[in-house]
Amino acid sequence: MVPELAEAQQRMKDGRPQAALDALAPLMARQPRHPNANMIAARALHRLGRTGEAFPHLRVCAQLVDEMPNPVAARIAVARVFSTMGAPEEAEALLRDALAREPRSAEAMVRLGDLLRGAGRHAEALGLYRDALGLVPDSGSLWASAGVAAHGAGALDEAVPAYERALALDPGETYVYSNLLAALLELGRPDDALAHAERWVTQAPGDIEAMAFHALLLVETGRMDEAAPLIDFDRLVRTHAIDTPAGFSGLDAFNRALEAHILAHPALATPPEDHPTWHHPALRIASGLNRGESGPVALLEDAMHEAVERYFAETGEADGHPFLRHRPEDYEIHAWAAVLDGEGNQHPHIHMDGYLSGCYYVTIPDEISAPENGAGGGVVQGGFEVGRPPRELRIGADFPTRTVKPHEGLMVLFPAYLYHGTVPFRSGGRRICVAFDVMPAGRGEMHAREAAS
Repeated sequence: MVPELAEAQQRMKDGRPQAALDALAPLMARQPRHPNANMIAARALHRLGRTGEAFPHLRVCAQLVDEMPNPVAARIAVARVFSTMGAPEEAEALLRDALAREPRSAEAMVRLGDLLRGAGRHAEALGLYRDALGLVPDSGSLWASAGVAAHGAGALDEAVPAYERALALDPGETYVYSNLLAALLELGRPDDALAHAERWVTQAPGDIEAMAFHALLLVETGRMDEAAPLIDFDRLVRTHAIDTPAGFSGLDAFNRALEAHILAHPALATPPEDHPTWHHPALRIASGLNRGESGPVALLEDAMHEAVERYFAETGEADGHPFLRHRPEDYEIHAWAAVLDGEGNQHPHIHMDGYLSGCYYVTIPDEISAPENGAGGGVVQGGFEVGRPPRELRIGADFPTRTVKPHEGLMVLFPAYLYHGTVPFRSGGRRICVAFDVMPAGRGEMHAREAAS
């Protein structure tokens, strides 16, 4: 291998894209149309956020595919990078050309199917997956992709057996279960969905999404006695006011210091419009709130750890509860702040990365904390509601719920598998809370990397 290429590849593996470009410079000066050098340069520039500069290098690669030892494989490889860089049209043209040259290339079919499915062209993708399955009938991942495409195309009667076949071939790919259960619910087959959910929790005990579906489907099918331990709000949803941290005259002084820290946090921003759960124009979120922080955030993290230990002590696990018996021996806390100005709501959701979830209320508008809010059993505007599933899951049963009326200084903890959200509210004030997940040790670092990316 050319020395400059070897050095550039190593620097890319080391996460040093600029150093890779520097290593390539002499080779690019001698051979500006070297295919491998242009490919590495394109990837390095993209990783540096200079995607516009990457495209000319990638187009050189596209022009040279016929000079490569395997022109079809070369087209597929270049297409994959075009797709990664947000150029689906150029990726599609290369993949269609690859299929024209090698009509029985299962890899080209799958790559093109994935591209079209990502663009919402589910019916076209499904046709390609069907053709590929004729060549590779024992690929669990391919059956799963066919299920997703069929699901997206509205062909639920085809999606369900595709998901089932995927699980039969790759039982460890438990992510397929959520798609399968959603399809069965759309078809009005909750009993079949429950049977699969029970296989899922047996196969992956303690899996948060599996437990969420299991609880929902037990209620949906009328098996309330079995559902009761999973939705025992008295036992599983715990609230208390924290003690005033050391160094502050009272809880209000602590909360005002915490509020000022959150509002000045550099990561505080409105989530993107295409985010299905978090986007709201009045909402701002600061992720990674407790990463190496001092001051009021560090004191709040101490209070969170105390609350978690208190939760474990109060709920117990001696009876073998399916959630409590899987609590992590060692854990870490991942926290983020949420600021709602004037109005807002949070759609029901679960925290699949966590085990136990919690929320601390820093600032609450007067309209929410007022005695008349929720008086006489009425709706608690701006309340924390646990239990209610999202409408898109098509749960028809009247699922039990519990609403907690927030106040400043309140800490709430609950299992991550319980759907929860914020009751809509309007106010002249600002609502600030710090949400957090209790994760098995090591998972929080992975979660932080994913959030940063």
